[in-house]
Amino acid sequence: MIELVQSTSEPTHHPTPMGRFGLNPFGKPMWRIVFADSVRNLVGGRWPDGKEEYRLARFYTGKGAKGKWVLESWISAFEHTGCTPEDYRIRFQAPNCVTSIQSEPYPLQGTYVQRHIFPGEPVKIEELIAKWNQDRNVGFAERRRLKQELIDYQAKKTREEELYRLREAQPDPNGLMMLSKQKSAKVGRANDYELPPMGLSQVQGA
Repeated sequence: MIELVQSTSEPTHHPTPMGRFGLNPFGKPMWRIVFADSVRNLVGGRWPDGKEEYRLARFYTGKGAKGKWVLESWISAFEHTGCTPEDYRIRFQAPNCVTSIQSEPYPLQGTYVQRHIFPGEPVKIEELIAKWNQDRNVGFAERRRLKQELIDYQAKKTREEELYRLREAQPDPNGLMMLSKQKSAKVGRANDYELPPMGLSQVQGA
């Protein structure tokens, strides 16, 4: 089991008040602006010195965020990890399951994720948040619509297959069953039925 040797640290926040954009279930702002270089997250695994433990590590390591202000939004623990605390513990925190630095403690109170990196001082914050909220709502509605379309299509195909089986299993008053049997019958040669030959004169006089 990876041991917890350090706790999380609070990053440097921009002085812009962010509580007006809503609070999460734990009373913290849904949105925050933090200095990228100050953001630290706990990362667990086997470190180069051979110890397996959680340690604070810089979250933003890319050049694009270095020295910049970052707009982040809060998401729940399940949305972040895709699993429950029990499942997460089995996958990432069971004894002898970690061989490299790869995991973090289960974020019971959720976590913050990057939404925008400001090239300079934070500006147009309201517009950025409004656009992200709109895009998220549209995205959710579209995913729900596509999912419902798939359900409807599968249900329609199932009904069509059931109706086809019913038609084949019992006589149809409209003759559909007989028609399907006629289509499947093999047609032999005329000689096999000993029919009299029909010459050109007979055809013309018919």
